Amino acid sequence: MNDTRLALYDQTMRANAHPAGLTHEMSSYAGRYTSASGSLRYILWHHFPRELIDTVVHEELAACAGRADSLMWKVYAHDTPSTELAAALVAEGFNEHDPSSLMMLRVDDAIQRLGDAVPSPLRVRQLDTATSLDAYQEIWDSVWPDAPNARYVNDYRTLAAKADPGIAFFAGFAGDEPVSSGYLFHHPGDAIVLLCGGATKAAWRGHGAYKSMLAARARIAKARGAQYLAVEASPKSQPILARLGFETLSTLAFYEQAIGAPR
Repeated sequence: MNDTRLALYDQTMRANAHPAGLTHEMSSYAGRYTSASGSLRYILWHHFPRELIDTVVHEELAACAGRADSLMWKVYAHDTPSTELAAALVAEGFNEHDPSSLMMLRVDDAIQRLGDAVPSPLRVRQLDTATSLDAYQEIWDSVWPDAPNARYVNDYRTLAAKADPGIAFFAGFAGDEPVSSGYLFHHPGDAIVLLCGGATKAAWRGHGAYKSMLAARARIAKARGAQYLAVEASPKSQPILARLGFETLSTLAFYEQAIGAPR
């Protein structure tokens, strides 16, 4: 079962992905996805023999120069290659971000299990305007004060203004204060909804905020006709999701490098 779900994830969310707001092109060995603002290029999928690692890394760096400010390469443990590629990226000057666990659960199972959760005092609402994403800036600056949060929020403001159907934003509020965030990627018709951006201000952790955000997005996933929820979970989120029944299918890490002049 895990192999089947992992193959579905690789095809739907990587090799043939349609992430909201990103343009897609394929090189000989990798899938490139670039934000409309040029803030980031992602490599979400790759496949090439080990002997071409250095060649492909240099090709992708050169291809990114002048087209995006930063290149982020997602390397999964089950990729070919993986360990050697990760080492080559670090040697080339990429910064390794915190490792994550790829986890999945059926939408119907998630709704059933989250329905038994203790209710949270937070009010979850969907954010559907550029201005409403000020909430994300506030939450993320509190949770990750040293991260380039505005880079992401500004790209998401553009998607909200366009009402892009491939992404939906949510926040949990304590009165008028935004305290918890979470959004989803879902290309209409796809079987998988990818849950991202989960963050809660420190003072509100342990009050059911995380599960409330999961439940809100699971209901949207059900309404969209998706079959599975997927999360690339941080070490803090992984045990919460495991208790809810999410299965770990693989692990991954993000490697990022700022791009300067063409090499």
